[in-house]
Amino acid sequence: MVTESRSQITAPESPLRPASLTARPVIAPGTSSAYFGAFMVAKSPSSSIKLRPADPFDLIRWLARSQSDPRKAVAELVQNSLDANARRVTIERRRVRRAPALVIRDDGDGILPDLSREDALRAIATNIGHSRKRGLSPRERHDEMVAGKYGIGLLGFWSIGHRMDIRSRIGGGDVWALRMIEDQERAELLRDRMAFDTADTFTEIVIGELHESAQRILSGRRLNDYLSSELRGMLLATGVTLEIHDGLARGLAERTFVVVPRRFVGERLAVPEMAPVEGYVAAKIELYQARGDDRAAIEVSCAGTLVADDVAGLGAGGLDRAPWTGRGLTGLIEFSGFQIPPGTRRGVVPDAAAEAFGRAMAAYAPLVEAEIGRLERERQATTSRQLLGELRRALRGLRARLPQYELPKVEEGSPEARTAAVADYGGAAPEGLTVPLDGNGDDEDTHTDPAEERPSLFPPGPLAEVRILPAEIAVQAGRERRVQAIAVDGDGRRVAGDVTFSWSSDNEAVTIVGAGMRPLVRAHQDARPGMLSTIAVVATQNAARAEALVPVLIAARPESPTDLAAGVPEPELVDDTGGRWRSRFDGQRWQVNASHDDYIALRGEPRTRLRYLLALFAKEVAHRAHGVPGSEQALESLVEILAHAERNLGG
Repeated sequence: MVTESRSQITAPESPLRPASLTARPVIAPGTSSAYFGAFMVAKSPSSSIKLRPADPFDLIRWLARSQSDPRKAVAELVQNSLDANARRVTIERRRVRRAPALVIRDDGDGILPDLSREDALRAIATNIGHSRKRGLSPRERHDEMVAGKYGIGLLGFWSIGHRMDIRSRIGGGDVWALRMIEDQERAELLRDRMAFDTADTFTEIVIGELHESAQRILSGRRLNDYLSSELRGMLLATGVTLEIHDGLARGLAERTFVVVPRRFVGERLAVPEMAPVEGYVAAKIELYQARGDDRAAIEVSCAGTLVADDVAGLGAGGLDRAPWTGRGLTGLIEFSGFQIPPGTRRGVVPDAAAEAFGRAMAAYAPLVEAEIGRLERERQATTSRQLLGELRRALRGLRARLPQYELPKVEEGSPEARTAAVADYGGAAPEGLTVPLDGNGDDEDTHTDPAEERPSLFPPGPLAEVRILPAEIAVQAGRERRVQAIAVDGDGRRVAGDVTFSWSSDNEAVTIVGAGMRPLVRAHQDARPGMLSTIAVVATQNAARAEALVPVLIAARPESPTDLAAGVPEPELVDDTGGRWRSRFDGQRWQVNASHDDYIALRGEPRTRLRYLLALFAKEVAHRAHGVPGSEQALESLVEILAHAERNLGG
């Protein structure tokens, strides 16, 4: 690096010297120590002593080593850029002098813009532990979103790399640089050569010779995830553009990231956003319920930067119990009145501000409890029998009108289910209702087999007759019904041995599906109600042969309560916080993601909730019928558009 001017900066020597102690008593030879002790108590006046470190740089060393997280150190440097009113900040991982380096550059007002660049850089190097931000009141820090107060953020580079250069320029003037080296007491101040593309005003920090441990966790992806959470408050407040360019990424790994404030998952609680804190600026609260997320926790920030990952461990009274913990709550509480430990910048000092904050949260807790109760009642409404009845009424006749769609099998054989089905239908079943369902979810009459075995002294004889049950068949267009053929001897007893059955129909509107004793009779979906046809069966056993015919009527009867249940399972709510799926079929179960944004937005109003569930069910049925590559995504997009429209129509 070519320079025009250099100077050395060192930490001040210790002002504490043995000669500085005055009025030191002299003990004469032979004087007893007891006498001297009595003399000191009686004659020595009390005095105050100003505490000073024996070795100032040793104190600097301890402060620098207290920051062990290189990600937090990077966040501190970015925060300095935001404090300087930067509108654009870039972080680069690239090689400088053939070694890995981290470069942070911003277009802010610059370091101490009222001073010359040489004086400004000299001031930050010789005033470690002092900051102009320190004198701000909590209100001023809240308004300006400035958290740093101790002037030690620059020392965090020790956890990142071995050396750091700070380059600064304002208004097209000279570029000056401050060079600091890890664990060295002296820094170097120099005037730097300007590049052709250098902006008129900029601040650039180059940390070189990165530590191997820091390189592993400062990749572009990991740094993006960390900063989006750590600086969420300041990013939202300032609207700054923060970009990361990872020139050291390998292979096909992503290299460019735009850091955006982290988005909380779950359903936002409808609670007041501000909580008054007596004597201080009000706390800002943003809470979400993320069911199913075992790691959910409420974060705490001070002036836009995180000070606690979990409010339960903050130390403020009453925040380590319900409703703040154990309820799946996540989100952020912002309070600018905290005093932050200067080394780790984690946790808060247990002072009057922390006590006032704890009292404010205790007064706020009943509001959170009430909102959690309201959400639980809404959740129970979604799984109620009434909603299931509405779903089934809305889809009544789907199997008959659109038989090409395969509906899931629903077990509805219990007395409770049949009672609920009748209630869903309107309180009474139509005359002649047959409730039991066959394996396909269709009606199947209960028949008495006339060839049921009766005690006999003699074995059954050869095939003499074949019968079809039921003797008259009624089936709706697009529906199917199971029938049964029974081969009997001359005495009406079921024959023994192998019997072959051959089925046929005299009309294309009716087809036979399957073979053997119990095939299905299916009516074409275009068959007209009232149409009459015939099916026949021929039974053969050895040389014996028998034939039977029965009429088939295309019926137009009303839907039964069991038709309501056929193929429409009860929605099972599943909490997959952060999952992008809306619904899915898991065997016979229809699962709905109760933590999806669309469900959360549309579940409050009963009719809107019903229409959303209908759209999800239609998506699943269509996907089962047309499950080709890409169809699932297309159907998801359709539901997404419908949900968006429902949000707008519902206000």
